[in-house]
Amino acid sequence: MTKKIFILNIFLFILFIISTIITLFIVYKDIDNPFSIKFVIGYVIYLLTYALYLGIVALANMRKLTWGEIRKRNLKFIGLFILFSALNYTFNYFFQPTKNSTYGFLFIGLGCALGLSFLDLAFFVKKRS
Repeated sequence: MTKKIFILNIFLFILFIISTIITLFIVYKDIDNPFSIKFVIGYVIYLLTYALYLGIVALANMRKLTWGEIRKRNLKFIGLFILFSALNYTFNYFFQPTKNSTYGFLFIGLGCALGLSFLDLAFFVKKRS
């Protein structure tokens, strides 16, 4: 069962990479026909469903972790979130002071911290020993 999930993850990731390249080409070249518009809309829908799938797989794999490992990952997440948010806020403060009034810097920190802390759970299955 885990080999099938691993192959499915690789297939979906390759599909993600290829469709991202095609979408970037469509947007960069400003191609405006009905197929390209439908492709970009389909790509956005695929991104949302792929993110939902990765989240579900990560949560399913998180059940196999011990409480100590979960605690360690959560502490790593909190530390990285604070670090990335502070760095982003600092860079925005010095390089774009006019745009520093919003809380957008938190979302970049959140995404980076989630990715670095929990993304391996979505792609790799940890076996219990």
